[in-house]
Amino acid sequence: MSKSILKAALGAATFAATLSAGAAFAHASLEVKTAQADNYFKAVMRVPHGCDGQATNDVIIELPHGFYGAKPMAHHGFEMKVEKGAYEQPITLHGKESTEGVRKVIWSGGVVENWAYDEFVVFGRIGNVAAGDTLYFKTTQLCGTEGKVEWNEIPVMGQDRPKHPAPALNIVANPNAHAGHAMPAPKSDTMATMGQMLMAGDVSIEKAWTRATPNGAPAGGAFMTLTNKGHMADRLVGASSDVAKAVEVHEMSMDNGVMKMAQLKDGLVIE
Repeated sequence: MSKSILKAALGAATFAATLSAGAAFAHASLEVKTAQADNYFKAVMRVPHGCDGQATNDVIIELPHGFYGAKPMAHHGFEMKVEKGAYEQPITLHGKESTEGVRKVIWSGGVVENWAYDEFVVFGRIGNVAAGDTLYFKTTQLCGTEGKVEWNEIPVMGQDRPKHPAPALNIVANPNAHAGHAMPAPKSDTMATMGQMLMAGDVSIEKAWTRATPNGAPAGGAFMTLTNKGHMADRLVGASSDVAKAVEVHEMSMDNGVMKMAQLKDGLVIE
């Protein structure tokens, strides 16, 4: 892969890549995996297949604490119901304190064939969380009378990736939040292109983001999702930025309970 495809102004002196293989669609996942704190978010859950060849008849999403005022979208062919419960922390919505709300959404009685793809949507407000937090939307598919697949495992730092990971939403800072009320970010050329997918050969580049560094910090981190849609492995060999003297591809690892970052001098293999 040529370095020229990554000459975006990432606003960081170091660069970390999150890797998403072509098999990412093998499990239930959120269409958009990043959301601003103290802002509204439309969670679109992607369901790419059934249970061991069987069609999906029910989809159940457990909403994480930190996701408030949920309003699920009706789905044609499915009956929808919700289960309510108490929030771990109350939140002020539309000028009123809210202590409970929808905690689980169930779409039942429909058919999504094993060879088909479908989406299930819940709109809500992100609150009482901070940049850097992760919310997990545990999702269950029911197929027939006995078929079942659960995407409910939470990853643990330093351990292998779960076989059935819960769809994750990464929280980033909202620069326009004030007085407890978030306003949509102003549009700009940068904001207009943020989140768009670009292609470099068979590799898609999407969800690129970074946050401002603390005062005095000499380096920062930038992230993106790379998905190899081809039949051969590729390799990310480097990157550049107009606002950084140097950009490096880093990996994160655990060493005796301590997270460390190290440069991948030979680049990052994209399977």
